[in-house]
Amino acid sequence: MTKKKAAAWLVCFALMVLGPGVVYSFVKPYLNMENTENRQLAEKPELNFDSLQSFWESLQVYPSAYNSYYNDHLPFRSWLIEKNSILSMNVFGDASSESVVLGKNNWLFYTDEGSIEDYKGTNLYTQEELTQIVDNMLATKAYLDKRGIEFVLMIPSNKEDIYSDQLPDYIRKRGEMTRAQQVTDALREAGIRVVYPREELLEYKDQYSLYWHYDTHWNYLGGYIGAKALLKELGIEIPEVEELTITQNASSGYDLAGMMNLRRYYEENKPADVSYDVSGYPTNNMTVIKAVDAEDLIYQSDAPDTRRLFLVRDSFAGAMAPVLASNFVYSYMPHWNGYFQQTMIDEQQPDIFVYEVVERRLDILLSFRLSE
Repeated sequence: MTKKKAAAWLVCFALMVLGPGVVYSFVKPYLNMENTENRQLAEKPELNFDSLQSFWESLQVYPSAYNSYYNDHLPFRSWLIEKNSILSMNVFGDASSESVVLGKNNWLFYTDEGSIEDYKGTNLYTQEELTQIVDNMLATKAYLDKRGIEFVLMIPSNKEDIYSDQLPDYIRKRGEMTRAQQVTDALREAGIRVVYPREELLEYKDQYSLYWHYDTHWNYLGGYIGAKALLKELGIEIPEVEELTITQNASSGYDLAGMMNLRRYYEENKPADVSYDVSGYPTNNMTVIKAVDAEDLIYQSDAPDTRRLFLVRDSFAGAMAPVLASNFVYSYMPHWNGYFQQTMIDEQQPDIFVYEVVERRLDILLSFRLSE
């Protein structure tokens, strides 16, 4: 190879390595710089000079940490990831995420945590597993009975079950029995109170969109229907859906779109989602004391029912919380994932204990148990 050819190759290589960064510095202000990957990007590592030992320890992990930082902040990375996701969806009909499946009419559905298997009925519990769940719930009931506390289990339905008509045609039920129905039947037979508002949701699902199209969760009208079913079990009647003032809006959750790195794209290019503002039920001067979703939601009101509600919850309770809290003088709702502690029960001294867990996470009942 001649010197001129070698020099030309060196120049080409330098342009390939350095060119994107140089171009990026000019076009960066015109590109979307939002992190679209639905995760925390790696931060730039720093060496610790506090002591020789600290320096040595930080030096050992520095190369791999910097490699992660560099990969997460490559020029054009977010832009290219978003464009690749758009191409996969619009050209190949692929969601570009193993956690999401593209449904009909711009609906998105969740595939993780057994959501699709829940709908198809292919992941039924064994008799041994059902027995374990029943034993855990009976132990929990006994623990609460000793303290004079009512116990109710609540299971919000998966979106994939309620809007199965919007799933792609290749996803089909294998049988009528599901894990949620197995658990509901077994626990009710054992004397455990269970609220599983599937039929209530199905009654209104064609008249309204009760779940967000681009998110796994139900909206506030879906949450109202779930809250109404729970309150009925607790002896409280609130207005029927037909008696409410329901105003359509375009608010939405976007957790599924985010899993495809396409939240911004869906916000700007897809039809507005369908959601609702719900009013017309007694709020009894309900006020918010604290509302930190990852920790706890605390409310008080002037409700005629003087019982204190304690609801261990996941994110589905967020849409129910204002309705539930309006019907009790005091409501305490800790998140089950890393925040709820059994000692909170004696601290709060509730009259009602509700354990709420969405259908796709029923496996938690294999281990959840209150006992002395």
